[in-house]
Amino acid sequence: MKKTLLLTFSILMACLCFAQEELPIVVPDRPGNTWGTDVTPFHKLVWDNGFGYESSPDGAYTMTLNTTMLRYGIFKNVELRVGTDFLMCKDDVATESAFGINPLTIGTKIKVYDGAGILPSIGLLAELASPHIGSKDLLPSHLAPSMYLLFEHTVTDWLGICYNVGEQWDGESATPTTFLAFSLNFSFNDNVGAFVETYNYIHPEDENQYMTELGLTWLVSRRVQLDIEGDLDLKNPGKYYSVGCGISWLIN
Repeated sequence: MKKTLLLTFSILMACLCFAQEELPIVVPDRPGNTWGTDVTPFHKLVWDNGFGYESSPDGAYTMTLNTTMLRYGIFKNVELRVGTDFLMCKDDVATESAFGINPLTIGTKIKVYDGAGILPSIGLLAELASPHIGSKDLLPSHLAPSMYLLFEHTVTDWLGICYNVGEQWDGESATPTTFLAFSLNFSFNDNVGAFVETYNYIHPEDENQYMTELGLTWLVSRRVQLDIEGDLDLKNPGKYYSVGCGISWLIN
């Protein structure tokens, strides 16, 4: 009898350990503006949600009351993405704030290559902003596509490097804005991390932007990550800032 109980207990413990190893972990798409190459696990749904405040010295501001991105793993290395933002805005002329919804974006991220040795993992991100779904004042006149190449290196068990290059169209002009980003990602332990990044918008017909951002992440459980972030305009460090926080949730 004792041998039977011991055998049963051993089998149960082995099953529990196996189940723990197979349990998927959340793959956040926030914080920051540099995307990694990992995608949402197959047949899983991740909800990235956040709040932000962006201020400029002329009295204008944008408050993101809710930024939502839903990502679903449709294949092993492919995710489907749908997102929008609910905003409260005020420019330097208006006396009252206005509410609005950013255009709905639909897209996909594909992990093309896992990386090996000194070679980075490679991903492709493509999104399309709708000229029909969102607040009238915020909608583009035409479809607004964007495409990015994503690269990621794992340097050590506590340091990773990500960098992106891409093109963005605003739905108004045929000339795209070039997007460049570079991020250093640090892991203090299995649950707490930090990052520092620079991301830049280069446009031949408009003023270029050079931004830097810092942030912290906390993996509360395998399904939930919390984050906080803040960034500055490197060309106007005393005139612009933004802060934000959010949550990424693996819905199973």
